Amino acid sequence: MSFRNLKLGAKQLLGFGVILVLMASANIFSSNRMKAVKTEIDEVAQSRLPRALVIAELKRSTLDLRINQLQYALAADAFSKQAQADLMGDLLDRINKNIEAYDSLKTEALNRQAYSAAEARAYSAFGEKWLNYQDSTFALLRLLRANKMSEALALLNGEARQVFEDFSADLGALVEITQKDSQAGAERAEGVYLSTRGVNTTLLAVTIIVSVLFAAGLTRFIVVPVRLLASAADTVARGNLTVQLGVNSEDEIGQLARSFNQMTASLREARARMEQQAAELQANNTELQRTMHRLQQTQTQLVQSEKMASLGQLTAGIAHEINNPINFMASNVGPLKRDLVDLFAVLSQYENVVRDHKLQTVFAEVETLKRQLDYGFLVEEIDKLLEGIEEGARRTTEIVRGLRNFSRLDEEGQKLANVNQGLDATLLMLKHQLKNRIEVIRDYQSFPDLLCYPGKLNQAFLNILSNASQAIKGEGKIFIKTSYDGEIVTVSIKDTGVGMSAEVKQRIFEPFFTTKDVGEGTGLGLSITYGIIEDHDGNIEVYSAPGQGTEFVITLPARR
Repeated sequence: MSFRNLKLGAKQLLGFGVILVLMASANIFSSNRMKAVKTEIDEVAQSRLPRALVIAELKRSTLDLRINQLQYALAADAFSKQAQADLMGDLLDRINKNIEAYDSLKTEALNRQAYSAAEARAYSAFGEKWLNYQDSTFALLRLLRANKMSEALALLNGEARQVFEDFSADLGALVEITQKDSQAGAERAEGVYLSTRGVNTTLLAVTIIVSVLFAAGLTRFIVVPVRLLASAADTVARGNLTVQLGVNSEDEIGQLARSFNQMTASLREARARMEQQAAELQANNTELQRTMHRLQQTQTQLVQSEKMASLGQLTAGIAHEINNPINFMASNVGPLKRDLVDLFAVLSQYENVVRDHKLQTVFAEVETLKRQLDYGFLVEEIDKLLEGIEEGARRTTEIVRGLRNFSRLDEEGQKLANVNQGLDATLLMLKHQLKNRIEVIRDYQSFPDLLCYPGKLNQAFLNILSNASQAIKGEGKIFIKTSYDGEIVTVSIKDTGVGMSAEVKQRIFEPFFTTKDVGEGTGLGLSITYGIIEDHDGNIEVYSAPGQGTEFVITLPARR
C-alpha cells in the first residue's frame, strides 16, 4: 500500500511518533538536569537566604538594644526610664527569638550537610559574646536602678561597648558568609541551567527540522486536497451548486470528496423545491406581517394608555393623602411663630426686671443655666427651624399641586385645562432627571383654558421632555415657549442635546423605532405622542440637526 492511500490517522501517527520520540528525549534530559537546579535553588531560598535575613534582623535588633541602653541611661524622669526599660525587655525577647529561628535553620542545614565550617565558627563566636553582653545588660539595669549613673555610663562606654563591637563584627562576618554561600549556589544553578539549555536547543532544532520535513510530506497528500475541498465549499456557499471534485485516492479525503459531490447534487434538487415553496410563503408572510404590525401597535397603545391611567389614579391618591397633613402643618406654622415671639417677649421682660431691680444674685442659677444651654443660640436655632418647616411645607404643597394636575390622566372626555399648568406638572414629574444638570427656561404666554384631553396632553409633554433630557449629555438647557394668536395654541420645546440626522428625523414617529440601546427604550413614546396630537386635531413638527439640538413645535386648535 502506498503512502497516499494510508489512512489519515496512520499518516499522522507515523509523523507524530518521530516527533514525540525527540521531544520525550529532550524532556527526560531536561527533567534530570532541572532537578539539580531545583536542589540548588531550594537550598538558597529555604536555608541560606532565610539565615541571612535572620542575621540581618539580629544585627539591627542588637543595634536598637545598644541605642535603647544609652537612652535609658540618659532618661531624665522615672516615666521615661520605665518606658525605655520596657522597650529593652522587648528587644531582648526579639533578639532571643531571632537566635532561636537561626538555630532551627542551622539544624536543618546540618542535616542536609549544607552548613559551612566558617559560618559555624562565626556563629559560635557571636554566641559567646552575646551571653557576655546580656550579663552586661543586666548589670547595667542593676546599676541604673541603684542610681549609680557614673558606674553605669562607665560600663556602657567600656566593657559593654567593646563586647557590642566584637559581636557586631561577628554578625557582619555571618552576613557576608551567608551572602557568599547564596551567590555560589546561584552560580552553580546557573551553570547547570546554561548547559541544559544548550542541549535542549540542539534537540529542539532537530525536532523542528523533522517537523518541517513531515509537514512538507503531508502537504501534498492532505493540505492540497483539503484546500481544493475548501475552495469548492466556498463556491457552493456563494450559490454555485454545479461544482464537482475529482476523486483519486481511497483515504478519508477521497471519501469526503465523493460525499461532497453527492451533497451538491442533493442541494440542487432541494433548492429547486425551496424556491417554489418560498414564492408561495412570501405572499402569505407579507400579508401576515401587515396584520401583526397593526395588532401590535394597537395593543401597545392600549397597554400604555392603561398604565398611564393607573399612574393618574395612584398620583391622585398620593396627592390627596399628603394634602391634609401638609395643610395642617402650613396653617399652624404662622400661629406658632407668633406665639414664640410673644413668649420671647415675656422672657425679655423678665430679664429687664431682673436687671432694673438688681436681682442678678437671686437669679444666678437661671443665668448659669442659660449659659450652659447657650440661650442666644437656642433662640436663633428656633427661628431657623421654623423657617425650614415653613419652606418645606411650601415646597411640599407645590409638589402636591403638581401631582394633582398630572393625575388627570384617568379623566374621560375633553375638559377645559390650563396648558401652562400641565407643562409645569409634567416638569415636576421629571424633576429627578433635570435637577442639578439641566436648566429649564420657561416663556409662557397667558391664554384661556383649552378644551382638550388633559391627561393625554400631559403624557405627550412627558414623552417629549423625557427624550430632551436623555438627549442632553451632561449639562444643558431646555427652552419651553407657549403662544396664542386667538385661534391656535403653539407649544415649543427645544433642547441643547445631540440632535439627530435627517434619516432619524424621518422615522422618529414610527412605532418601535428607537436609537437607544436594547432595553433602554421601546420606540413607542413619540409614536403615542403623535397619535395624541392627532386626537386633538393638532400638528407636531420637528426641527433638528446633529450637534444643534432638537425642537418640537406642537400646534393645537383653541377650542373652548
